[in-house]
Amino acid sequence: MLEVIMLTLGFAGGFVYFAAYFSLTRGWISGTGYVFHGSSVVSCIMVASSSIYSEAWPSAVINVVFIVVGAVFMAKKAITDATAIPPTVVDASELTFQSDTETVTAAA
Repeated sequence: MLEVIMLTLGFAGGFVYFAAYFSLTRGWISGTGYVFHGSSVVSCIMVASSSIYSEAWPSAVINVVFIVVGAVFMAKKAITDATAIPPTVVDASELTFQSDTETVTAAA
């Protein structure tokens, strides 16, 4: 029974990665966002677990490498996103009223 579960886990992981990659190539998600890399990490965990159970060591090792790459990318992105100041935020002290005198006079 455990063998069937692990085999199913491996196939499901492959399908999750296929769906993420397909979405990336269609332009539905970004290659630099959390969705693609999160899906990749989840799918690699699933495939690596199945590979370890099946003792398919090359597949297990490369999937662990991909897990680390995706996790490091997401951690760095999270730190950058948390410390970045959104570009739409403007300090109110920098705001000025800009108009020529003729327009202001005509409006009055």
